[in-house]
Amino acid sequence: MADQNVRPAGRKRGGPARTVGQALDRVTARAFGRRGFAQGEALRHWQEIVGALLARHTLPDRITYPRGQRAGGLLHLQVDNAAVATDVQHLEPLIIERINGYFGYGAVAAMHIFQRPLPPETGERNAPPRPLTTTERRQLASELETVTDPDLRQALEALGRAVYRRRGKGLPPSRGNGG
Repeated sequence: MADQNVRPAGRKRGGPARTVGQALDRVTARAFGRRGFAQGEALRHWQEIVGALLARHTLPDRITYPRGQRAGGLLHLQVDNAAVATDVQHLEPLIIERINGYFGYGAVAAMHIFQRPLPPETGERNAPPRPLTTTERRQLASELETVTDPDLRQALEALGRAVYRRRGKGLPPSRGNGG
């Protein structure tokens, strides 16, 4: 009887590297599935689907489908105030069209709008990006001095600024210092 805990020679543990999002999909699939969301796609991409303004005041709660079907569902949409609820009511056909366009099929046929306070936002999403330090600006400029194409330079500079901001106060290692 072979030991089940022994893995074949040459096979790496855990398989190929996966992003956190891929692992999270597997963990949350059951919970989102009970609420009618395919792997949480609508929740994670709600702002892209309906736009920033509506996303600030609405949150999809669940989608209920007719028995035995996965199309023509009823979207239960949480709205934070009565004024927005009226606007959402008028925008219902457009919202349904955007959702179905996102999913690529007629996932939603109607909406049920209800009013309830939304969970508090994490302030991180709306926080302005921190300015780069003088040292960071100089280092970024020196990294880009050999780039001659202005469009490419502008794109790389924007990317570099984003990387510096994400890394906080620590500087990324420079190519020239061997690190």
